[in-house]
Amino acid sequence: MKKYTLFSIILIALMTLLVYMEENSVTTFSLLGVNITLPNAVWTAIFLGIFFIFSIIFFGVLNIKEYFYKKNIQKDIEILIANIKNRILYKEPLKKEVKILKNCNNFVNNIKGLQIEPKKCEKFEFLEDIEKLLNGEVIEISKYKLSEDNPWFIQNIKNRLKKDENFAKEVLKKYKNEELKKLAFKIYAKNASISEILKYDYEIDVDIIKAHIKDPDVKYLLEKAKLTPKEEIEIAKALHQTFDPDKEFEIVEPLKWASAYLAFKYEHIEKAKEIVEENELKFFEYFLKLREAGVKADIDEYIDSEI
Repeated sequence: MKKYTLFSIILIALMTLLVYMEENSVTTFSLLGVNITLPNAVWTAIFLGIFFIFSIIFFGVLNIKEYFYKKNIQKDIEILIANIKNRILYKEPLKKEVKILKNCNNFVNNIKGLQIEPKKCEKFEFLEDIEKLLNGEVIEISKYKLSEDNPWFIQNIKNRLKKDENFAKEVLKKYKNEELKKLAFKIYAKNASISEILKYDYEIDVDIIKAHIKDPDVKYLLEKAKLTPKEEIEIAKALHQTFDPDKEFEIVEPLKWASAYLAFKYEHIEKAKEIVEENELKFFEYFLKLREAGVKADIDEYIDSEI
């Protein structure tokens, strides 16, 4: 303001001097019935001075408004900080009026501990979509321009995959996010042909194998799968009596635990002994001794008691 005042005084003086040097005549104005005659230079100084005074009043009012605005903002911020702290600590927010940051203060009510509850809130309408996502709904997420790696984008795709399994193939073709593609593959593989499944370099789990357990070509999935002993036995249980025994042994040939299980299940004790000893499957050794001793025992009961 000091610079503005100094600049204005200098400008008024220069304008008055210029008028005085160019035209040293007088002008008469009638004000409330009184005729006032003054040199033009003086009139110039008066009019510019009046404009200057009104400009000072105008800027003064603006400064006063800005002062109170900043003061209210500072008070609002202090209340917001206190309310955020209280909500994190599971305490009631302050009942003080927020004059300017009302929408922000309303949003604070969505905070509970270290979580944000996606409740409807003015100026934070996107929270309604977040709530829908958390409830398993599919939203039009393109309007938010999120990347494929964004957690909310991923959640939206997951929700759609749960509602529409046919969408899985599109995810495998269209998206690059590996988390989404792995999930889509698991869904797609349950209904796709084995030849289609083998085109993808993703993990083949027990659920995928069991979905194709009645297909003789399931052996190709078993060759590619990396299963634990417990999972091998689970597959063997599902395969039991699906085909003739020889075919089943052929299918599980790469799986030693599954082969041993089927051998015991079909009472092929010599075959079971060969598999157990060749592959050092100590888990089955006690059961093998029981069967060789002529003790009647059920392999499923033995497995359930040991695992």
